[in-house]
Parts: sequence; structure tokens; C-alpha cells
Amino acid sequence: MSKKTKVTKTGLVQEIATSLGVSKTQAENFLKSFVDIVTKNLKKGNEITITGFGTFKKTVRQSRQGVNPQTREKIQIPESVTVSFKAGKTLKNSVQ
Repeated sequence: MSKKTKVTKTGLVQEIATSLGVSKTQAENFLKSFVDIVTKNLKKGNEITITGFGTFKKTVRQSRQGVNPQTREKIQIPESVTVSFKAGKTLKNSVQ
């Protein structure tokens, strides 16, 4: 079994630069632009689908009743917004 490695933004920038044959600065700008565009569209409530890769979607979690594990007191957990990602079929099949 091989050791898992964490890929950071710096690592992604390096791989993009190498893959595209561009400078690290250009690769970082590409990545930043991608993140900014995805973020902007999610803020608007848009769903971002990259065929074969997956779908980013803004999801609202309804408020709900919870329990404080230390005191067993019931608490109200407020509504929250999160982002979900559903992997596309090609990506799922590629990582198996």
C-alpha cells in the first residue's frame, strides 16, 4: 500500500505549469481565475458542471434541532449554506 500525499495549491500550480508549458505565475493566475469564477457562480446560486469531472452546487442545510453532547440540552442549529461536489462518471471510473 502506497503512502497518500496531500496536494497543495503550490503543487497544483507546479503541475499546471508543467502540463501547459507556462510559467508558475501564469499557472497560478489560471488556477486563481478558475476558483474565482466557480466562487462567483456559486454565490449567484448557479450550478457548475464540468462534464466528466463533476458538479459543484450550493446547498442549504435547513435549521434543525440538536443536542449538546456535554449537557444533553436541546439546541437549535441554524440554517447554513455549504458547497457540495458530486464526482462525474469519468472521474469516478478513473480513480478506482
